[in-house]
Amino acid sequence: MPSEIDLLRSLDDEPPAPSTVNIDRAIQSGRRRNRRRGWGYAGVAALTVVAVAGVAVVNARTTKTPSNLAATKKPTATASAKPKAAYTIPGTAGWVAPVAAAPTSCTIAKLPVPSKEPMALVSGGDPTGAYHVGRTYPKGGGYQAVIWHGGTVTKVMLPGDLEESLRDVNSAGTAVGWSYTGGSEEETGSVPYAYVNGKVVKLPGVQRGGAEAINEAGAIVGDDESAPATDASSHAIFWPSATSKPVRLPVPAGVQASAAVDIDEDGTTVGNLDLKTPYVWFADGTHHDLALPTNKGKTAVAARVFSIRNGIAVGVADETDRNGGGAGKMWAVQWNVRTGETKVLGGFDMSPDAINAQGWMVGIDTKGYAILDTGGRTLQLPMLAKHDPGSLTNIPNAISDDGRTIVGQSDNANDVIQPVVWHCQ
Repeated sequence: MPSEIDLLRSLDDEPPAPSTVNIDRAIQSGRRRNRRRGWGYAGVAALTVVAVAGVAVVNARTTKTPSNLAATKKPTATASAKPKAAYTIPGTAGWVAPVAAAPTSCTIAKLPVPSKEPMALVSGGDPTGAYHVGRTYPKGGGYQAVIWHGGTVTKVMLPGDLEESLRDVNSAGTAVGWSYTGGSEEETGSVPYAYVNGKVVKLPGVQRGGAEAINEAGAIVGDDESAPATDASSHAIFWPSATSKPVRLPVPAGVQASAAVDIDEDGTTVGNLDLKTPYVWFADGTHHDLALPTNKGKTAVAARVFSIRNGIAVGVADETDRNGGGAGKMWAVQWNVRTGETKVLGGFDMSPDAINAQGWMVGIDTKGYAILDTGGRTLQLPMLAKHDPGSLTNIPNAISDDGRTIVGQSDNANDVIQPVVWHCQ
């Protein structure tokens, strides 16, 4: 299966119009995995030249492949290193995952949209299932960030009109994301924002970059593309809060690009180095890369992590090197960042889209259906309208910790993307 598929998983799900999405950001931000069949698997090639396993990305910014990266691949807890400057990533002290019984059935319902806008999608949700974030596509074109709560939808007026998205939200209703504020993407890049107490605030200390995730303690992670001139094109960072200056997360020498993509309740943060090495930063300042999985006697040559919850991270691994552009197998992967255990997931196509505190996962299975996997049972999620499996018309993007609320998108009978919620019991 071509490697472009997981690039599509990281690209924003667009209507049939040219996207301004930054390919570097899209690949690094594994949580940005909303997909649209209309792109086609070859669609990425028309946007940029990408060799994922070799980490050659050609667009406005070129990411180089470090020659010494292999030396960092010792993913054991004992190989953790203290950064030069101590830091503590905020988390909720003593947080314990809630206990829940696995759902046995789910129903689907469309979420409301403002101003009768024809198309919308949900990109994230809080752990309780009360808040959801995403964006709509107004009739006149463009993008509109929105937040759902209590059966209502509210427009979030991020600055700029080129492209915008809210990526994640916590149970206090604080949402994070990014927006292109003017000119072209190549000229300005994206700017990180938060939505706090009904107001939009620019996250401090970053001129170009993005916010990808927030935990219940209010800590935010993402990347900074505007750091002082070095060989690196982006740096993984965290903001202790929406009003605090960012802190750069340490990475091994020689890394050219890094991004933090998700944060757990205890402050554990995951991300990717040079689009090929999955990495974990613990709240106490230790950090190391995550092990490359082995499947049927073959060890993957690269991997990317997308999400983490309650110490379990999920992502995708490449079986073969694609420096020459060839196709190869890719595996869905699960890491226990506390024990170092790595597991290949056979039931998902490429990677789960989200995981909750129970370890239950949602995503697309190998037959092309949207599913909820609770470990002992797999539920197929209903569609708004009947479509052939594998056509990427039914996509779950977030799941609450009790498994009762799943949000994402589903095409209606006219093949138009709609924001949806699955209620499970």
